[in-house]
Amino acid sequence: MNSDTFVHEWANAYNDQDFHRFGELYTDDITYECGPFGLPFTGRDPFVSHLREYAGAVPDRKFTIERIIADGDTIAVEFGFAGTSSGAHPGLPPAGEPVTARFCSVLQLRGDRIASQTDYLGGQ
Repeated sequence: MNSDTFVHEWANAYNDQDFHRFGELYTDDITYECGPFGLPFTGRDPFVSHLREYAGAVPDRKFTIERIIADGDTIAVEFGFAGTSSGAHPGLPPAGEPVTARFCSVLQLRGDRIASQTDYLGGQ
């Protein structure tokens, strides 16, 4: 699968809130890091569980892909994130307020799955 197709599948699974399909894109031993939030995870199940939890905080959240850069087994994806806060997470705006951010995710593949992901957060 080429990198554009892979990234669109990744974003579509996230946007569809299909956590099973999204999780299948990762290795069992995925390492994840989002430095600004201090969110390191090791393992597909803990990472996907975190995403399920966050889905309740921003239930209508969507990725919008802006740019894909691929080099061998590494893919960098710049994307926008937007949704509406449910008020369930103390670090987010009050219920009904918009939540927006820009991200860059660096995905390291092993075979046809993501073995590590590092997220860099832009302005909100």
